[in-house]
Amino acid sequence: MKKLLCCACAAVLSLAAVSPCFAAAADSPWNGTWKENQAKSMLSGNTMTYTAKGAGQFHYSNGGSIEYDFACDGKAYPTISDRTVTCTGTAATGMDFIAAAHGTVLSKSHRTFSPDGKMMMIHGTSMRPDGTSYDFDETMKRLTGMRGLAGKWLNVKDKSTAANVMVMQVYNDMMHIEEPAQKEMIDAKLDGSDGKVNGPNIPPGAATTYKTDGANKLDFSIKLKGKVLYQGTYTLSPDGKSFVESEWVPGKMAEKDRVVYEKQ
Repeated sequence: MKKLLCCACAAVLSLAAVSPCFAAAADSPWNGTWKENQAKSMLSGNTMTYTAKGAGQFHYSNGGSIEYDFACDGKAYPTISDRTVTCTGTAATGMDFIAAAHGTVLSKSHRTFSPDGKMMMIHGTSMRPDGTSYDFDETMKRLTGMRGLAGKWLNVKDKSTAANVMVMQVYNDMMHIEEPAQKEMIDAKLDGSDGKVNGPNIPPGAATTYKTDGANKLDFSIKLKGKVLYQGTYTLSPDGKSFVESEWVPGKMAEKDRVVYEKQ
């Protein structure tokens, strides 16, 4: 889950290294190490809105599950849980954003705007708990508004220099997932009940759910203090060599991320 809990599992763990209580069921097609194929994935297409509130303040909304207020005055503003955002600069000179959690910087980004104000370009770096980092580039197209940050934006390009890796195991009715670079670990029953999520950048109150939906499909959700932030599906290919993760904000199913994972 690339978006797991808004930018929140040591070297890739082999199946033999998994705790005995989560020894994988040998016949499960989900078992193994999966790596994102960025060329086949599509992370663009989602929308977000920045509303000017006066006195230099803005209100951010992703259209369903996340919204907060901030200003570009160099102060840290709360977003969700223990997350904060700090903004400096102006639309004319460029805007710098820092996303942090409990004092730890998660990402830094710089935003510039085209001369006609119709495009916003974002270049940034995300830091991971394993000590590595990766760059990302996003291009946003204006849907409403005239100039500056305020307006509704459509993500038309979303690229990064890092491919996500997940290690998955199924045992009876349990799902176990590790994302080595993020040092994240998920344990959940496949019945839709809240599972446990652990990791240095996981916000308090986070939970995930998984539920089988036929032989080759899993439905999932990402929650924070009971509120669903994202929901989606894993759909396994007929040959079991790849699966597609589709993820969207509740109420915005038409704006899906589509990430293709291939078995290693």
